Amino acid sequence: MKVKVKYFALLRELLGVKEEEYEIEENLTLYDLLLNNIPERHNNAAEIWKGKIMKFLEGEPSSYIVVVNGNRASPDQKLEDGDVVAVLPPVGGG
Repeated sequence: MKVKVKYFALLRELLGVKEEEYEIEENLTLYDLLLNNIPERHNNAAEIWKGKIMKFLEGEPSSYIVVVNGNRASPDQKLEDGDVVAVLPPVGGG
């Protein structure tokens, strides 16, 4: 199974890519992808990545927004072949 991950803003700069594909096993959750697969591929930025994405994984309201196929996702969502995951920065302003 393959999924595509798109990065925006600071995460794009941190990882040095706009988007990339991951070959994943069946029943992989969004949590697993974000906490394990992405840091494994980007070992040089793994600790910074985990620090930024952990707030989303813990359900903090001002964290990154993660969507799968255009819909807000929860960390326990199971991924399917062809899914597109987008990691969006926290919304600020006023």
